[in-house]
Amino acid sequence: MRSVNAPVHTELTIMQWEGKDMTADAVRRRLPRRSPEETRALMLEAATKLVCAGASDTSEAAVSAALAHIRVKRVTEEATRIMRERLGDDTAPAITTGSIYQIWPAQADFQADLLFHLTSRQAELVPGLPESIRRFKEAVDSGTTWQEALNDVLTDNHENHRVDPIYRVLLGFYASAANPRVRDALGHYGESFTEVACEAYQALLDAYGLRMRAPYKVEHLATTIAALLDGFHMRWIAGHLNLEDPEGEDRWSLATRAAVMVFDQFTEPA
Repeated sequence: MRSVNAPVHTELTIMQWEGKDMTADAVRRRLPRRSPEETRALMLEAATKLVCAGASDTSEAAVSAALAHIRVKRVTEEATRIMRERLGDDTAPAITTGSIYQIWPAQADFQADLLFHLTSRQAELVPGLPESIRRFKEAVDSGTTWQEALNDVLTDNHENHRVDPIYRVLLGFYASAANPRVRDALGHYGESFTEVACEAYQALLDAYGLRMRAPYKVEHLATTIAALLDGFHMRWIAGHLNLEDPEGEDRWSLATRAAVMVFDQFTEPA
């Protein structure tokens, strides 16, 4: 009896799937023997090429990649449930896919609009701008250093992003940024967030009598710290080690230590 792992048996089975009647000798000539290690290496090489090709994909498929599980039919069902719950009427007419396609003719149109909606929601500070400004003023009045005040706000931001599912979805879209729609949405998110972050950092500068060190502007500060924290968030999501505060202080982390150092390098007494 031939082993199920015997090369001839495996290769003949492959030919039978393809509907071909070939002898074992012919199969051997057509399909060279490979070790499991060689096959593994070949498969990984091929998959790597496909992954890299996806990163430069400019087609509509790139828009739907991270939102593939969000289908219009499922959304209409959830929208109907929300609407009926708000009305307190379980018999209210359902929202139909037909009415949705009058708004978005194609699935890709809906998903692109959804992406812009998600980025708009994320372009807000946590804590909010008024709350951040209030904290800075109270910190000055209580004799708290600007380092502690900045860490306090950034720690809340960092902890919020750790559990925010929308933020994780947006991080995934950076891999598909070759698509114009994805790039526009992410650009909208970056510009909107930077604008409000600049107001917060300017409020901190004013509260502590600081100014930007030439040639830096507050936009550079906001952009740099945002990029820094995005990187730390991704490493935290991936479960990387050594992200805790080297000095071991409560409500501090390596991320906020680095952000405070950047702030210090970009600023000076007014």
